[in-house]
Amino acid sequence: MLPESISNRIGFGECWTWLGPLGETGYPYGTHEGRVRRMHRVVYELLVGPIPDGLQLDHLCRNRSCVNPEHLEPVTGRENKLRGDTVNARNAHKTHCDHGHLLSGRNVAVYQGKRQCRACDARRKRERYARERSHA
Repeated sequence: MLPESISNRIGFGECWTWLGPLGETGYPYGTHEGRVRRMHRVVYELLVGPIPDGLQLDHLCRNRSCVNPEHLEPVTGRENKLRGDTVNARNAHKTHCDHGHLLSGRNVAVYQGKRQCRACDARRKRERYARERSHA
């Protein structure tokens, strides 16, 4: 059961939209038990239980102001980032490079933590070598 001080600030629907303040990043916050907290975490803990150590709550509905515990799933920070709509998430899901080469098997090199297409890398090196030879 939610305390009245919390339930009065929720717009109930499919998403339970927090009607109180939102932080700069769009996450709901408020005071609970004398501390300022992210309210989706508070509601989850009150209705479901503790969030396991080292895990974050992922908004499955993609609505950061939602506090519906059925829309929240404890996941690792990495999983949360990869599920989002970020540059890192989009790159992680790519199966082909910008030139259409498959990004798997022997055609992939990892350099400084990033996947690179070996075919495109080889082409860039050939082009650079040709430029350097023409200027010499």
